[in-house]
Amino acid sequence: MVPFFKKDKSPYFLKIEIFNTKSIGIIKSRIRIFLTTILLITIYSLQGQDYRAIHGSSWAGSLAVANNPSSIVYAPFTWDFTPLAFQFKQSTNAIIINNISYLPPWKKADLKSSNGTFKRFLFANQDMRLLNARIRLNSNSAIAFGLSMREYLSVKTSKLNMQDTIDRLREFMGINTTNIPASAEGRGNMWAEIFGTYARTILMPANAIINAGITVKVNYGGAGGYLTASGLDEVAGLVNNKPGYYLTNGNLKYGYSSNLDVFDSALTFAGGTKDFLRKIIPTIGISLGAEYIIPADIGGDASGYGYSLKIGVSLLDLGYNKFHYSNYSRSAILNKNNVSDSLIDFFFANIVDAASVADSLQNIAGSTNAFQGNFKLYQPGRLVINIDKHIIDNFFINGELTLPITSVLEKKQLIARDMNLISLTPRYETKAFGIYFPVSLNTQMKYWIGGAIKTGPFLLGFHNLANIFGKNKIQEGGAYLAFTFRFGGKDENITDRVSGQKISVRQSKQLRCPTRVQ
Repeated sequence: MVPFFKKDKSPYFLKIEIFNTKSIGIIKSRIRIFLTTILLITIYSLQGQDYRAIHGSSWAGSLAVANNPSSIVYAPFTWDFTPLAFQFKQSTNAIIINNISYLPPWKKADLKSSNGTFKRFLFANQDMRLLNARIRLNSNSAIAFGLSMREYLSVKTSKLNMQDTIDRLREFMGINTTNIPASAEGRGNMWAEIFGTYARTILMPANAIINAGITVKVNYGGAGGYLTASGLDEVAGLVNNKPGYYLTNGNLKYGYSSNLDVFDSALTFAGGTKDFLRKIIPTIGISLGAEYIIPADIGGDASGYGYSLKIGVSLLDLGYNKFHYSNYSRSAILNKNNVSDSLIDFFFANIVDAASVADSLQNIAGSTNAFQGNFKLYQPGRLVINIDKHIIDNFFINGELTLPITSVLEKKQLIARDMNLISLTPRYETKAFGIYFPVSLNTQMKYWIGGAIKTGPFLLGFHNLANIFGKNKIQEGGAYLAFTFRFGGKDENITDRVSGQKISVRQSKQLRCPTRVQ
């Protein structure tokens, strides 16, 4: 008995509507609009962040900060600038979308429920980077800074039977009598962050270099919300002298940030935007990283930044966003007697705003409580282990493992989830050109084969190439695009921190690492 959510009146307002024919049509049409919009952005706007293809690469520049803050030191150019980048990805087993891909011909998109009895999930995130830059300070230190906007969404349910022919709550309850008690949860977290990164060489043991870095972020939580439903139970009975079902038990909690309410108010757009921004609460977050590098002279590379092996370890997104509860956030105990499927249909048939959601819930719940004060949504804290191995000439292979570290807080805190788990990326790469084939397995055991190409400043990648070649795979994958301009000669002069004289970067590194791995 999981309600569907749709948007109403503004792009921020969530409305609960019971699963019926009308809501299916609305959901289908709005997903088509959403997919078309994303498609147009992807094809025409030439923008580009989980840049999986270039993880571990020395050419990633400021884009590497999000994966390991220390990676900005060992880079063969003086500075780089990324004016705009964008990425999005999604993974779900709840729906199938037919007749659409990134390449034409395009037909009318067809949304269908994934029929069967199993646990359902939906994960999605997107990122936009603006005015990101990296600057080398000297031979052993660098800084990076910029602005990012990020959004994470996750939905999970217990085992449920869904069929795309269902159009009434009674039918849904009827085919799930063996799947009770039911449960579901959803998390949505959107924020902007201004970040600064400092990284430097901290140790130089024999034949190796160890770099470390830290990113400090000021987070501005734009919007957040959650829903948790547990112990949803039902019993069969007569409803208006016909076979039906009664809701007998359950717990429901949902909350969302109060700044979303301004878009349902009578304020003008300018007034609503001002009120929205006024209610944002800033917080501080950090990311930490270290790299162990075994330098090597690579044929054709005169930069002095070649390597045989690079091992990176990072702790990312340690922090949270804070929001003030909307007046219509609620918790409810669903133990009221004689709450039938038709009664639920009646009270939730004409929801128009958040207040009517709360009123309708009060009519079917044994008790309700309004949330007050603030709540926290934790960012997707995780441990990332990245190994980058040079093979021959300009060929490399990268392996990465991502492990959540905030899962220990999951029972007591609200956590945004990252879907990354394992990836392996062979690549051929120079400063001006690169081709990449990342293979990944996400936390929901979805297997993707991706691809990316770099030419000059432009990077274009797809998380799942099936989005291009298949017409029913768009719900699994995503894309990323970026412009990164790199500056500085291969062997430009710098001031050596030991001698105080002007020498080349290559000479400096040879002085500091006299024994090189061939």
